[in-house]
Amino acid sequence: MTDLVFVADAHLVEGDEEAPVFMRFLRSLVGNTSRCIIVGDLFNVWIARRRFMSPGQMLLLQVMREVATGGVRFAYVEGNRDYFVAENWSGDAFAEVASGSMTATAGPTRLLVTHGDQVNKADIPYRFWRALSRSLPVRVLLSLLSGSAGRRLADSLERRLQGTNRRHKANLPLAHLDALTRQAVADGCQGVVLGHFHTEVQRQVGAGTLWILPDWRSGRRYLRFGKDGRGRFVSYDEVSP
Repeated sequence: MTDLVFVADAHLVEGDEEAPVFMRFLRSLVGNTSRCIIVGDLFNVWIARRRFMSPGQMLLLQVMREVATGGVRFAYVEGNRDYFVAENWSGDAFAEVASGSMTATAGPTRLLVTHGDQVNKADIPYRFWRALSRSLPVRVLLSLLSGSAGRRLADSLERRLQGTNRRHKANLPLAHLDALTRQAVADGCQGVVLGHFHTEVQRQVGAGTLWILPDWRSGRRYLRFGKDGRGRFVSYDEVSP
C-alpha cells in the first residue's frame, strides 16, 4: 500500500453539501493509500485556532483522525486562506504541516509540494498582504479575541471571499511556474505539485514535470502516484450516496 494522493482547494464552508462527499472520499483512501497531502485551502477560510473553528471544521478533522487509524498518513501544506494551521494541527489530524513547502516521495519520484500562491514573484501587493496577515501583530490581535469574536471574523472573511474562486487566476504565470520546476529539478526532485490555480495541468518542463491540481468541487479530481512513481489525475466517482 504505497500510493500517494494529493488534493487541493476544497474551499468548504459551514453547511456545505460537498463536505459529506469529501469525507466519504477521505474514507475511501483506506486500503489503497499510504499518504494523502492536502495542498492548501481545505476550507474557504481557516483560522485554525480551535476556539475559532466551526462544528463542520471540527467534524472533518475528526474524520481525518479516524481515517488515519486505518493507515492513511495525512499532511498539509498551508494555502493562502489558511492561518496558523502548522502551529495548531501538526501532530494531530496531520502528521506534518508545512507553512511553505514540503517534499514527498512516491517510489523513485521525489516531489516538491507547495500551495502556489507565492510562485508569482511579481505579485507584490499579494505578497505584502500575505506577510501582513500572518505577522506578529495579527497573531497578538487574534490571541485577544474570544472564540465567538474569532468565529464572526472568520464568517465575515468567508462571506467576502465567497465566489471569488470563479475569478481565480485567469492566466497562469508560466514563466514563474517553469522556473520553480527547473529549480526543483536542480535540487534533486523530479517534479512539482501545486494547488491554488484551480486548473488541472500536467506540463513537462525540461527534465521535470509540473502538476497543478484542480479545485475539488469542479470535478472531484485529485492526483494519485503509484509505487512506480507515475502520477495521474483521477476522479472520485461515488457508486452510491
